Amino acid sequence: RRSSDLVKGIRPPILNGPMPARPLVALLDGRDCTVEMPILKDVATVAFCDAQSTQEIHEKVLSEAVGALMYHTISLSREDLEKFKALRIIIRIGSGYDNIDIKSAAELGIAVCNIPSSSVEETADSTLCHILNLYRRVTWLHQAMREGNRADRKS
Repeated sequence: RRSSDLVKGIRPPILNGPMPARPLVALLDGRDCTVEMPILKDVATVAFCDAQSTQEIHEKVLSEAVGALMYHTISLSREDLEKFKALRIIIRIGSGYDNIDIKSAAELGIAVCNIPSSSVEETADSTLCHILNLYRRVTWLHQAMREGNRADRKS
């Protein structure tokens, strides 16, 4: 195989030269960017897409975004990734990246990373709430009360 065949689908390399003064970074499927915004506000323009699919993303974002932040709501297949013309990196906020076609991203020259520790505190809070719910039988007692049954805590 010729080397030109191997790099056929890969985006052109980033040239040595000035990058746009404020690159476009897209938050694809989130509404809350309170952590990221103070960090990015001075170095990039942030587009809030709040999208469920790439069909809902504005054409300017698809053509100019060099970075994308995403949670778990949106999925990016090869077809979706090909819509982004300047994308260089995808950051998955949270653990895992099963909603991104990683192989296709690599073939297109798009780096993918995740932030597994982004929701550790929320996960711990939810886990403790579920444990207390089970221990105190809150859901069971609530259902019994709604049905008009006498709820006996000993049974």
